[in-house]
Amino acid sequence: MKRDPSMAPRPSRATPFDWMPVWLIAPAGIIMAGLLVYPIVRGITLSFFNTRLLRYSEGQFIGLANYVALGSDPAFWNSVSVTFTYGLATMLCTYGLGLGFALLLNREIPGRGFIRTLFIMPWAIPEVVAVMIFVWMLDAQYGVINYALVEAGILSAPAAWLTSAGLAMPALVLVTSWQQFPFAMLILLAGLQTIPDEQYEAAMMDGAGVFRRFIHVTLPGLRAVNVILILILILNSFRRVTMIYAMTGGGPARATETLSILTYNVAFQYQRIGYAAAVGAVLLVILLCFSLAYFFLIARRSEAP
Repeated sequence: MKRDPSMAPRPSRATPFDWMPVWLIAPAGIIMAGLLVYPIVRGITLSFFNTRLLRYSEGQFIGLANYVALGSDPAFWNSVSVTFTYGLATMLCTYGLGLGFALLLNREIPGRGFIRTLFIMPWAIPEVVAVMIFVWMLDAQYGVINYALVEAGILSAPAAWLTSAGLAMPALVLVTSWQQFPFAMLILLAGLQTIPDEQYEAAMMDGAGVFRRFIHVTLPGLRAVNVILILILILNSFRRVTMIYAMTGGGPARATETLSILTYNVAFQYQRIGYAAAVGAVLLVILLCFSLAYFFLIARRSEAP
């Protein structure tokens, strides 16, 4: 039996590559490269030069000297410690407030929609405006917070919240947490609403109380949300500049000088652009590590069955 030649398999032709999507996104890609990639590369390049702000064109190549100087700079290591302290404290307070209010708003309470809108207002207020309000409220002589604490008998005398090295960091964490907790609340509230009611009903039938239901049902149900939220809060605290600079400027006595604030102060107050670029490069590496962890966890979450 002869085989019909028309039934023989034909060699497949490679599908030509469609360049149209590439041409459509090319303008946006070029703009993003100019606004993001070039400044990063330029900043890293400057870290290898001894460049001054007012003598920018006279910078000399010094290799890794700026990075070597960072290793013996007490101000740098103080800023590293302050950055991690501020990031951890802000994350814990913001998450705690957000979780507490999310649990409250997840219940059927009168006026829940209005309360949600009211709680979002701190997040909607610009950081500078929020800082100016709290600077007045925390004033050692005329602040309403000192007045309330003294009248309640908690303090015997007004406290210098923003000019005391021991109180500036707690005050900064307080203001940051107040301004950022609505974001955490919204994320956690969305996570709470994905937990099936059947799990709570089964736990109640097994005799689990409120605390045991929170430990064995609520927290496991928020595991994926918690990981992403905590990473976002840490990243935001590490790169925050506006609120810290407007409130304390990194003082007093460098008590609130994070790496971001140190970079700004070294560049524009001490006019050491190259050294500031080295500090910024170290901060970039730290943020990159957290960002890689973030995307790695996102990838694992998307691949999970």
